[in-house]
Amino acid sequence: MKVILEVSGHHCHIARADLDALYGAGYQLTPVKPLSQTGQFAAQETVTIKAGNRELREVRILGPERKYTQVEISRTEAYHLKIDPPIRECTQPESAHGCALIEIAGPKGSLRRCAVIIAHRHFHTDPQSAKKYGVKAGQMVSVKTAGPRSITFNNILVRVDPSFEPRIHLDTDEANAAGIKTGDRGELIFAR
Repeated sequence: MKVILEVSGHHCHIARADLDALYGAGYQLTPVKPLSQTGQFAAQETVTIKAGNRELREVRILGPERKYTQVEISRTEAYHLKIDPPIRECTQPESAHGCALIEIAGPKGSLRRCAVIIAHRHFHTDPQSAKKYGVKAGQMVSVKTAGPRSITFNNILVRVDPSFEPRIHLDTDEANAAGIKTGDRGELIFAR
């Protein structure tokens, strides 16, 4: 079965209190582009991520606001920052073993958090599509890409929610290794 692949570049999810600290009390995110997942959007606002004397500029904030602030980067960007963030699914990055302390800077202020992760590759899907694909929440699946740099990605975590659209999210390192772009399709592989 084929599934749509999406490339997820570095980005930041933001909690209300942290948005206040970075952009000012009561500040509201400005949506500029809807994302494939229902209700989610790329915001106009960005932050700078700092680790020691190294930084990543213009890291896009994705909305809406979240319960926890979380920055997602690639392994290559982690090498640039000279940090070793954990590979995690999502949420509560501060509980991650071995998390790296970073500074998140906005136009009105900055904060220090253990909030950076490398996102575990994952498959968003709604319950009806999950049945169609024959997968369940928490299951690990694989996807085989096409083209001259075809590769099979294993250990893709299935996440099921009624608001999800069926999409596999890979980070920029993974996409570049396989020569794929958002909208390409891969063959879903799973154990029966």
